[in-house]
Amino acid sequence: MKMSCLNAAVRAVSVYLPEKILDNAEKLDVRNFAFPPDWDKKVNDVYEKTGRKPEPRDFGRHIRGPCTLATSIIGVENFIYFWYDEPDLMRRFSRVIADTILRLNKAIDNACGYNEQNKPHGFSFADDNCCLTTPEFYEAFGYPVLKQVFDYYSPDEGDMRYQHSDSDMGHLLPILGRLNFTGVNFGPNVLVNEIRKYMSGTRIDGCIAPYVFMRNQSEEIVSQAKRDCQMAIDSGTKGLNLAAAGSVNPGSSLASLRLIMQVIQNFGRY
Repeated sequence: MKMSCLNAAVRAVSVYLPEKILDNAEKLDVRNFAFPPDWDKKVNDVYEKTGRKPEPRDFGRHIRGPCTLATSIIGVENFIYFWYDEPDLMRRFSRVIADTILRLNKAIDNACGYNEQNKPHGFSFADDNCCLTTPEFYEAFGYPVLKQVFDYYSPDEGDMRYQHSDSDMGHLLPILGRLNFTGVNFGPNVLVNEIRKYMSGTRIDGCIAPYVFMRNQSEEIVSQAKRDCQMAIDSGTKGLNLAAAGSVNPGSSLASLRLIMQVIQNFGRY
């Protein structure tokens, strides 16, 4: 009985906490939260001295993706458990994330002197933890956030729509392919030939494993670079950057970079 009561108490607290977070987020005055009260004065002071005003890109049109953001707020285990235990709550969580991203960036636009009609276009996400979701979960939670933000900030054909997710998230490609990305950087196990099935016009920024590049494993670097070149040739499409799937880590050498350049020279022409 004591254990049963404890479990019930933990569950009650767990459900209450995200609801409180969402309530607070919906009430948040994002302009006052993000900018100091004397922001306009400081902007005018800088402009008088330098002739330069802040631009939205100075703050970045880039943010953690919805899944990574959610796990940062409620933890990895809760993120997964809540989807199965409280799916309606998680759908609300998704809506609040999308709404808060838009409200925050609209406040940034406004603080930089832009409005809805003349705002700069383009947006990107970094969402490594989308790999934790099933396609059904991502369709309900992650996809709506990207769709809503891109619809507002990247409505035109050439507008940047970008995602970085250096994880094993290839099972989500059929869903992500509907977002018409202009560029992607996915994990080292999500290869060019698979990406191309769903993103025929997207620039692919690298599939070379960063740990191979970091360890300067010359034979494997050449093998992976040749693989990517051949997959690009076989797909019959352009738009591949030979680069690491993720970050370039300390220890990566210039000699390894030159190896990749040599592979492109010898095997990447078509």
